[in-house]
Amino acid sequence: GNQDAANGVFLRVAVFRPTSCPTVRNMATLKDISLRLRSVKNIQKITKSMKMVSAAKFGRAERELRPARVYGAGASALYEKVEITPSEADKTKPNNLIVVMSSDRGLCGGIHSNLVKAVKATLAEKGADNVKVEITPS
Repeated sequence: GNQDAANGVFLRVAVFRPTSCPTVRNMATLKDISLRLRSVKNIQKITKSMKMVSAAKFGRAERELRPARVYGAGASALYEKVEITPSEADKTKPNNLIVVMSSDRGLCGGIHSNLVKAVKATLAEKGADNVKVEITPS
């Protein structure tokens, strides 16, 4: 036994491992590692293609937005230079404008009901008795 091992004589021992148990003591087999590696590579390919699609969509949206920037700059310049003074009638009864924007695309979830709740809370806070509501869908 031990004396043979000390003298350099080694015995061949076959280890039986059933195929139904792919891992022993949390050690992955070569097949498990190669499957995991293939899975990770596939996920990387999918992620890369999703990045390419989003970059293309972003580029297209940026190109479509470029002509509209002129209007935004003009509106900003107008608001910076305009001087508006309210009349005496407007000072006694101030008007409030609430602009609510929402989405009709994508995964917007409960955003619509939350927006309505926020507007109702704001109106209740201001004590708006005579309220004129206009809904303008775009």
